[in-house]
Amino acid sequence: MPDRPLISVVMATYNRADILPATVECLQRQTLADDEFEVIIIDDGSPDNTREVVADLQSRVRFELTYLHHDNRGPGYTQNRGLRKARAEVGLLIADDIMLIPTALEAHLRVHDEHPDQETAVLGQVLQSPELTDSVFLQVWDPFRFDAFTGLETLPYYLFWACQVSFKTAFMRDAGLFREHRGRGGAAAHEDAELGYRLHQAGMRLRYAPEALGYHYHVETLEGAMRRGYERGLNFGEFHAYVPEPEIVVRYHVLQPSTLADHVRAFGAAHRRYLLGADRSPLLLMLRYVARSIVFNGFTANFLWLPLTRAAEQASWAERLMHRDLYRGLISWQFTRGTRDAKSLYQTGKAQPSALS
Repeated sequence: MPDRPLISVVMATYNRADILPATVECLQRQTLADDEFEVIIIDDGSPDNTREVVADLQSRVRFELTYLHHDNRGPGYTQNRGLRKARAEVGLLIADDIMLIPTALEAHLRVHDEHPDQETAVLGQVLQSPELTDSVFLQVWDPFRFDAFTGLETLPYYLFWACQVSFKTAFMRDAGLFREHRGRGGAAAHEDAELGYRLHQAGMRLRYAPEALGYHYHVETLEGAMRRGYERGLNFGEFHAYVPEPEIVVRYHVLQPSTLADHVRAFGAAHRRYLLGADRSPLLLMLRYVARSIVFNGFTANFLWLPLTRAAEQASWAERLMHRDLYRGLISWQFTRGTRDAKSLYQTGKAQPSALS
């Protein structure tokens, strides 16, 4: 029996009592021995019966399951409480709706064993659950697009996603953990990518382990995803203030007069290495901007694409026309609206870091 677990699984949760038993059951089926991992669930003031659900799970699981609770404070504060509690050398952040395959924890540890340096972090693969059949949107939408990472061993820092990412716990703590400031425009405040930037500055190398697979099971609507896209847009100025690197505006496709200089700088040798796929080509990037402005705008979205997506939930002819890029385009359109509205709502689209701490 080890003196302490090999890996600490840290899971922030909010109002997800209905899905937690399934998430924890996937952890119960891990190939690691029960004493080789621990699970820490941190409840961010859920109004549902999360406390009772976790208490029942604690009585049934074979591994060590710790439950922490506090009044609603946001994702940064919540995840930090779990990270400070973690006892293992390796920590793993997962979302409360990620169903890990039985070998996922073992896969994370294997990569850390092969790369024992403190700076190694590992992003596991997340796919949309095939069990999400409630709507055409859920069946077609791909919120993560991990297929774009095929063949890559290392990833840019801004892909440090807390949906399923592991790291050396001491390195994470030394780098400062998550910012606990809430976004001015809502909960979708880019806190994962911002932390990834600070870890990168401390030397982090983010490796990709597709064999560490988890399935995303989150019942969502297109309208809800668009609302979060708009929130991310409102919060982009704050995020870019914390991460003042030119590749960020290219990665998030923010083309405005104030970001033109960043676009030019992003294609210099020092920054271009952080771009992926078509974003590495200035010509393809500009063509994409033009195409998106023509295809996705206030008129086409409201009078063509949104009516079509609603028809797809009722009619097979419209369902056959649905593609993940259509949904992605609508969500990106809302994100762009958010970045523009932020300029008038907050006087500037890009806040100063000193005002955000």
